[in-house]
Amino acid sequence: MPEEQPLSETPFASLTRYPPGARTLFCLPYAGGDVTAFWAWRQAFDGVLDVRVAMLPGREGRVAEPGALSPELIARSVAAVVDRERRPYSIYGHSMGGRVAFEVVRELRRLGVRAPDCLYVGAAHPPERQETLGRWTGLGDEDLIDELILRLGAPAELRTQPEVKALLIPALRTDMEWLRRYRFTRQEPLDVPIVAFAGAHDQEVTHPTMLAWARHTSSAFRLHTLDAAHLFLATHGEEVARTIAAGPERSLAADEVHVWLADLDGLPEMCAALDELSPREAARAARFRQEDGRRGFVGRSVLLRRLLREYGVEPGLAEPPGRSGGLPYGGTELTYSVARSGGLALVALTTGREVGAGLERFRPPADEQTFFERMLDERERDEFAALPEELRLHSALRTWTAKEALLKASGGGLRVDPARFGFAGQRPGRPWVPEASPEAGAEAEWLAGWRVTHLPLGRAIAAIAVRAPGFLLRFETVRQGRLVRPGVEAAG
Repeated sequence: MPEEQPLSETPFASLTRYPPGARTLFCLPYAGGDVTAFWAWRQAFDGVLDVRVAMLPGREGRVAEPGALSPELIARSVAAVVDRERRPYSIYGHSMGGRVAFEVVRELRRLGVRAPDCLYVGAAHPPERQETLGRWTGLGDEDLIDELILRLGAPAELRTQPEVKALLIPALRTDMEWLRRYRFTRQEPLDVPIVAFAGAHDQEVTHPTMLAWARHTSSAFRLHTLDAAHLFLATHGEEVARTIAAGPERSLAADEVHVWLADLDGLPEMCAALDELSPREAARAARFRQEDGRRGFVGRSVLLRRLLREYGVEPGLAEPPGRSGGLPYGGTELTYSVARSGGLALVALTTGREVGAGLERFRPPADEQTFFERMLDERERDEFAALPEELRLHSALRTWTAKEALLKASGGGLRVDPARFGFAGQRPGRPWVPEASPEAGAEAEWLAGWRVTHLPLGRAIAAIAVRAPGFLLRFETVRQGRLVRPGVEAAG
């Protein structure tokens, strides 16, 4: 029996010219992909970054090599470059490449190699979820091509390009087999910032799905949503490149909503910044009897003020408008909504339209029966009663956060009248449309124009309400030192 050939380490194809000391960006393609997946970055990063694309087995100059994908070998090759060149580096992975990149960074940590500056993931299911491609291993070649076109947005010309299929299919099947065999194991989160990119029209990996990447880092997390489909490297490659090269811009496009999540328990400086409050806010803070409530109120108020400054609005000591979400801030086009639950605070900002935010920690209410009767209408209660007991609380909180977001967007506060509108019969994973009841009267037309999008946040759930036809989400977590008091430089 012939001996098994050892797998060789992974070579990289360099795509750009770069100045001395430039950051290296190691790139891992989607399933079946090769160097050409990153062709748009040749010009976008030329003279800026050293872009190196992993040449995986079964493609390019490695067609004859054993077709096995190995994050461990890729990590070893990255480590050799990092040790030899001693330059800052980051890693980008698209779709399947995002999962491979995640395991590469884990392996680099195990090896004791200096960590990357950032892990970028594009259109990639978080590692604890099964990848769709891993379930397609039994499809024939033509059916597989059809699924790639219909589900992942691959070009329809694939059907009539036998020479391309002859190269693509073997590499694709190798990668699919790795995905099928992949098993996520829980470890400590990475101490590396994660920046994610999602396509608003991606049918497989939605932007709410990609929020789950946040739980895999103890550092900062940010999500950018593009007006694109799954394979957005081909259509929006330059936009992704600009964001990687320059970082996030503090400007709001007309079709964007920016959402910030802060764990106030981990932001002691912000929760103690009494001198940043308005006189009215300071007086309200002094009336709190419980220290936790006071610190939460201070943290929420200071968070909002510092975020407004991030977007070029100077609140000074003026009182923020009472109808957050219902009115623009201080003569600007900026509108915002704030939600708080337990030690978490969430701020949604947009421009030129109303926005509402709801947020709830997953914890049983003190009186479940009263909560459900007060917050749900009759149809919603019937749906709730038909669910298995272990799903009821989650379902009820999803419905409540949707109502909370819509009520805050209206500027009317949280005076819930279950007879006004409901969300019975809504499908998870899609924007929710409020259904007005006969009691809504003249409000029925106003209600029909809203869409509510849920954002799963691990230990909490959030909802964002905006006017149709939807929005592009940018989501970011606030870490200690990320938003500092005026006149103080952030560390790092």
